[in-house]
Amino acid sequence: MKQFKNKVAVITGAASGIGKAIAERCCAEGMKVVIADIETNALKKAEDEMKFKAASVISVVTDVSKQKDIKMLAKKTIDTYGAVHLLFNNAGVGAGGSIIRQTMNDYKWVMNVNLWGVIYGMYTFLPIMEKQNEDCHIINTSSAAGVVPGLGVYGITKFGITALSENFKWELKANNSKVKVSVLFPGIVNTGIVDSHRNRPTDLNNPEITLNPELIEEYTQLYNNAKQLYGGPLSMSAKTVADIVFNAIENEILFIFTDLASETGIKVRTEAMLNDMNILKKFVEKTGQSREKFFSDLMDQGYKSANY
Repeated sequence: MKQFKNKVAVITGAASGIGKAIAERCCAEGMKVVIADIETNALKKAEDEMKFKAASVISVVTDVSKQKDIKMLAKKTIDTYGAVHLLFNNAGVGAGGSIIRQTMNDYKWVMNVNLWGVIYGMYTFLPIMEKQNEDCHIINTSSAAGVVPGLGVYGITKFGITALSENFKWELKANNSKVKVSVLFPGIVNTGIVDSHRNRPTDLNNPEITLNPELIEEYTQLYNNAKQLYGGPLSMSAKTVADIVFNAIENEILFIFTDLASETGIKVRTEAMLNDMNILKKFVEKTGQSREKFFSDLMDQGYKSANY
């Protein structure tokens, strides 16, 4: 997509951080904008700020972990503007701490928002876009933790978003669809994700942690460190991320990276995987068995024909 003026964009998690910066860029491009967030007051403030700049924008309070909310978001978008061309599945939360200590409540909360929120967005808006038969683009926000392991359940959901986006990209391209898909991998960006616990449902809190002084101290230290990192001089501005995203949309890029350091992590992980593949090769040689027994032509052809 090269032209944005008068097109319709929907952005979740748009009351702050990357989502808000993307929404502001959409407004600057002359788009009709629908911003969604779970935080009512912050969302209204963001809407007022954008309208003050003469932007065509509406806000819809949305809990992306609820499919009915996403369906309502789509309905209000179509009722207001009659179409949707850009979808940013951006809303996300993070639960700190070691994966060994994270609880089922942590998993439920983070997976409901981060992964199910994106799934609901894809399956709700994609059919609308397909029927329009116009150039459209969906951008799913993953993370640097979505290509290199880390950050517990947060990283697990982000790996899921990466796989989800790749699969949709492949199938849509194979079907000659006009809908493109990208996946965004932000690094250290100055956003409010460190404080995302402010929106955590009370029924998914962790009472066992609040009653343990040692865990309270550990989590407090983790929080303070993260707060300093993501709000410090080494963090990237959300506006810069928005600029990177629009450059990627214009060039139909699948993997949208914001931090060159991600290359190191990708190389380390890929080398580890290839090194472990050598273990299988040595096993085949050691046992004297036929290589063909361990090599699937069907899988090989599938990998070579992947629609990247």
